Amino acid sequence: MRLAVTIACSVLLINNFCVAQIVTGSISGAVQDASSLPVPGADVSLTQTETGLVRTTTTDVTGAFLFTGLEAGEYSLAITKTGFKRIESRSLRLVSGQRLAAGVFTLEVGTTADTVTVRAESAPVQTQSAERASVVISSQIEGLLIKGRNPTSLVGLLPGVVVVQETSSLDRDTNFNVSGTRRTANNVTIDGVPTVDLDNGFSQKLQINMDAVSEVHVLLTNYQAEYGRNAGSNVNIISKSGGREFHGMASYFKRHEQFNATNFFDNQRGQQKPRYRFNTWTYNLGGPVAFGGFNRDRNKLFFFWSQEFWPITSAVAGTVTMPTELERAGDFSQSRDVNDALITIRDPLTRQPFAGNRIPASRLDPSGVALLKVFDAPNFFDRAISRGNYNYVFNAEVNAPKRSDLAKVDWNINPKNQVYVTYTGFKEVSEGSVGSTGAQANWPQMRFKFQAPNRSVAGRYTRTFSPTMVNEFQFGWLRNPERHTIGEDQLRRNQRDVVGFVAGQFNPALNPLKLIPNATFGGVPNAANFAINGRFPADNRYDVLSFTEKLTVVRGSHTFKTGGYFEWDRRDVSQGVAFNGAIDFGRSANNPLDAGYAYANAALGVFNTYSEPSARPRLYGRSRTLEMFVQDNWRVRSRLTLDYGLRLYWVPPIFDAKNAIAGFGAGLYDPKKAVKLIQPAFNAQNQRIGLDPVTGTTYPATLIGAIAPNSGDTANGLVVAGQSGFPRALMNDRGIQLGPRFGFAYDPFGRGRTAIRGGVGIFYNRLNANVWLPLVAQPPLVQTPIIYYGQLSTLLTSSGLLFPSDVRGLDREGKVPTITNYSLSVQQNIGWGVVVDAGYVASLGRHLFWNRDLNPIPAGANFDPKNFDPTLAGGRPLPPAFLRPLIGHNSILITEPASSSSYHSLQVSANRRFARNFELSAAWTWSKSMDFNSTDTEAVSSLIPVRIWNYGLSSFDRTHVVKISWLYRLPTGGWKHRMVGPAVHGWEVSGIASFVSGAPLGIGLATVSAVDITGTPSQGARVNVTGNPVLPKSERTFSRNFRTDVFAMPAVGTFGNAARSVIRGPGINNFDIAIFKNFPVHEALRFQFRAELYNAFNHTQFSALDTTARFDNAGRQVNTRMGQFTAARDPRQIQLAVRFYF
Repeated sequence: MRLAVTIACSVLLINNFCVAQIVTGSISGAVQDASSLPVPGADVSLTQTETGLVRTTTTDVTGAFLFTGLEAGEYSLAITKTGFKRIESRSLRLVSGQRLAAGVFTLEVGTTADTVTVRAESAPVQTQSAERASVVISSQIEGLLIKGRNPTSLVGLLPGVVVVQETSSLDRDTNFNVSGTRRTANNVTIDGVPTVDLDNGFSQKLQINMDAVSEVHVLLTNYQAEYGRNAGSNVNIISKSGGREFHGMASYFKRHEQFNATNFFDNQRGQQKPRYRFNTWTYNLGGPVAFGGFNRDRNKLFFFWSQEFWPITSAVAGTVTMPTELERAGDFSQSRDVNDALITIRDPLTRQPFAGNRIPASRLDPSGVALLKVFDAPNFFDRAISRGNYNYVFNAEVNAPKRSDLAKVDWNINPKNQVYVTYTGFKEVSEGSVGSTGAQANWPQMRFKFQAPNRSVAGRYTRTFSPTMVNEFQFGWLRNPERHTIGEDQLRRNQRDVVGFVAGQFNPALNPLKLIPNATFGGVPNAANFAINGRFPADNRYDVLSFTEKLTVVRGSHTFKTGGYFEWDRRDVSQGVAFNGAIDFGRSANNPLDAGYAYANAALGVFNTYSEPSARPRLYGRSRTLEMFVQDNWRVRSRLTLDYGLRLYWVPPIFDAKNAIAGFGAGLYDPKKAVKLIQPAFNAQNQRIGLDPVTGTTYPATLIGAIAPNSGDTANGLVVAGQSGFPRALMNDRGIQLGPRFGFAYDPFGRGRTAIRGGVGIFYNRLNANVWLPLVAQPPLVQTPIIYYGQLSTLLTSSGLLFPSDVRGLDREGKVPTITNYSLSVQQNIGWGVVVDAGYVASLGRHLFWNRDLNPIPAGANFDPKNFDPTLAGGRPLPPAFLRPLIGHNSILITEPASSSSYHSLQVSANRRFARNFELSAAWTWSKSMDFNSTDTEAVSSLIPVRIWNYGLSSFDRTHVVKISWLYRLPTGGWKHRMVGPAVHGWEVSGIASFVSGAPLGIGLATVSAVDITGTPSQGARVNVTGNPVLPKSERTFSRNFRTDVFAMPAVGTFGNAARSVIRGPGINNFDIAIFKNFPVHEALRFQFRAELYNAFNHTQFSALDTTARFDNAGRQVNTRMGQFTAARDPRQIQLAVRFYF
């Protein structure tokens, strides 16, 4: 630790601080004469084509030159030396983060007035760096077809990437895994601003449209020490900039179900195609900013502006049963069940039917009746169709538009100083009732608007002190507010004092809007309910502030870099609870007051349960991250380059600014303070009841297993942040972690066409905030007692009981998730502008997080006679709360950094970029990923050794992933006829072919009569596997994809022998193809018509199997659907578009 602190202080002295990823690149080369001797002192100038920015340097004593801190784009290079001809190299294409080796330039004797032009390689071999990285360039972004127009979807084209779920619209989730890491290990930035939130660790707070993207640069593995924040891939989305000429574009994309084929299963069932409508409008404009005499040469100030609109609407249809007008008045004389029989309503006092099935007006409860009157009136009365299952039909419209904005300004102050500022906005709206974001009722109870106007600002300042010293400073700010708004009329129809609900509330301060309680009506077919989101009205906030400072110094053959990463995060978010109260009016034979029908119970004010929390919890999450680095890129000799460096990580856990979190602490549970539970017993009438073992108080049998009042500490074992010696985060700060990096690039033949590259590095990850969110709603901070079998009229005079509940905690040790990456690859230019890369890539994960139950019911506990309920016949066990080792709690889920993973792969790619007419990108990954759990919140077994029960193929493991994308511009040949020429010119074809192995699947286990096999609800059983379940491909059919006869029911008292995964699901065999036709209007104006066909050949691709083995009492497998396909991927879908370029 002392060494780590010393190193950290040294770095801080060099650079104050540094954060988000800077993704500038460099261009290097060497100059020699005809005798292959180095030429020192040659003047080298580099010009950015788009902006005209010029940088200059001179060659060193070895004839080498280097330009650092360069933006991605096209450059031209000029080399001059007295006594030699001038050399120019044009169309040098630099992608973000790339160390581009321009090659060795040989000067010819002559004068500088003579010029020799050298053509740059279209896809240069990476001989100057060792990282595993790739890029999706602008022509691919513009030409390839991506259904959701989501830039991060392009990552799926790269080697080592597994896309778990595809999207249909501009989505914010990063649904991909890279080289065996969890998707929470990915970092996505837009112009250097980190956009992946701390909530779940994989959703982006911002997204930009594809027409605003210049390129997507992805650091896959083994990248240099200057990159960090997360342990997996770093996806850098680089926005477009304006240039010396004005350029713009406008487009319209349309998708509609009429264009689509019909899904296999819809065809099979005779169903119509589902609604599928997307309309996307996009435009952008960029160019120079000039006024007066400023920027007359158009090489100083530039702007770029882009917007995209998704006016998404949908409709949710549904049916429910509403109380009728008569029922709202207490008249149930016309109320009939699904069998058309009269529903008998009984008097809770006499247990006899009400006369005429009508409740006297004097017996009606004003609050219960008020709730019934909030419901809409029935609107469907044809029982021949509804069969008594519903009387209300609705079609709720949801308006969910999205809008993406981007504004960017680039200012070349002078050749030594450049600045850019980017504003990014991404607004999501969901307005409606059923189906809208946050809606929970099953009918249009309340129409509201959910808004998330996300926005960010990024800026970077680059200062070139000299050709050998460049400084880059970057800042980023991101805000993601989430809020609900509601119209006055919608609010009033759901307010207690307006509708007449006068039963009161125990904690009215939690409900300032005076909203009616949630309510359910069990026993009514398709009953309507009242359900208000537990966070309503949402007022959540997420902020990220980041800064970057990176210094590059060139000394001879060394390129030194130092800097770091600082980030401050705030996440203020409420945890959903029933702050307005929750009532269950459902029919229950155990309720002595039950009237026999839920709507009648409400009319009488009779309920089964009422619950209400003691507080409205909210997380005020705060996080700070500081990372620092030093690194050197050492060109040992012309053929060998070494990359080595050290990144220091300080990633303290998230804490609550108000210390308002509580978690279970290992070793804090005191058996002497354990609560007592309501015991099963008989009363004098030999009726089963609950008995308080301390006071002798009796309760209804339903309360058996509840916590006896004042019998012990209900928060036994739980600790509040900052108390009892626990840290504010309930997890220790592990201090500084060391992340060494090493890599090499070797050009064995010295011609720049072959490179052998390898590397190893250690990377660290963070734990997402959603792990802390449940901790705000735990005892002793929040208690939620339950009142059983009461009446609304006496609600506030009643008292409820607490029940044991699930609690959570964090492993205090708090080790930091660590990923170690290895790679060794060969890169070869095979001609025709194609570079092939083949390599071994591996990763090992340690201290990854899993959830583990510290309070499981022991195996076989249900079979132990001493655990039998003495009041029940047949040897039935006591309720689970009695069988836990730590009485007073149910499951105690602890998040622990104890998991691990391994990944090994062969990754092969071929790329032909920046080439005329034809571009190609192909990637093949052959891999195997193993782990105990594949997400941070997945639970492992507490009763069986995890190596036996949980270790296996990762859920995202895919043996083979092949992605091939292409863009082909049909040659025009000699067709110049005024009639024929326009018809054959301007055609382009692009496509993406995907071939992916299926996901690993386990076999589910069910029994016809709900047999208890393991004797514990804490661990279910798996089937016994008696043979190889894999069928030869020639024997597979629609109904039989694997051998179902090799699975047997395990014996009672055992767990089965099946592994975590036994078979593989169906894979992907898909072609997406786009056809473009360009119509030139003028030299700088053209229209383009696009037809994009997803699953172009309408190939049926099944996506799911029935994998459940269901056994009867004789142990026979009786599920006839087992092994059968149950779902299919989308059929052919067509998107049409018109684009205008100028």
